[in-house]
Amino acid sequence: MDPDTLRVKSTRRQKSDATRRKIITAAHQEFIARGFHGATVAGIAARAGVASQTVYFVFHTKPELISAVIDSAVLGEDDPRPPQAQPWWTAMMQEPDAAEALRIFIRGAGPLFARASAISEVLRAAALTDNEVRRTHQHHENLRRDGFGQVLEILAEKGALRADRPIDQLTEAFMTVYGDSTYHQLAVECGWSHDQIMAWLCDVLPDMLLT
Repeated sequence: MDPDTLRVKSTRRQKSDATRRKIITAAHQEFIARGFHGATVAGIAARAGVASQTVYFVFHTKPELISAVIDSAVLGEDDPRPPQAQPWWTAMMQEPDAAEALRIFIRGAGPLFARASAISEVLRAAALTDNEVRRTHQHHENLRRDGFGQVLEILAEKGALRADRPIDQLTEAFMTVYGDSTYHQLAVECGWSHDQIMAWLCDVLPDMLLT
């Protein structure tokens, strides 16, 4: 392929990626402001500065769009890698002390919850009344369950996971205490700072999960 063709394709891809990012940012704002059902494609398009048809072309449906918004919030824009590919995940695995390894995970995952808890709560509320949104919500919950289960497996290999509860119960309790609803309630309704939330989780979760 000649250089001019490659350059044109690269430019198109960059424009397409930029449009996608603008739509995701606009959708995040619109969903937070109006809720899932109150948000409209026209409103999202207006915030993004694109045509409504462009939003439909890129994302097809609102459930697909809010799913992309959550993915973007979880991964972040500065270093868009999944948790398992982040340096703090490696540090957690290498830390010999289980309690400190758990605290490394808590602090490392903290920015994800700071970015994603509000939009995740929008999705959770919409899932109560819409089957398609419920499937989207369950998809993201399954991803989170897999990640938290991996953390517990890592802690178990360090020999410190409590044995008086089934692993499924520990995973569910872990996900509940360190969940979007808990983070959002403490941050928004109680007015806790991010550092205060992290400190509380670092105190509570080791006692709850480890021997």
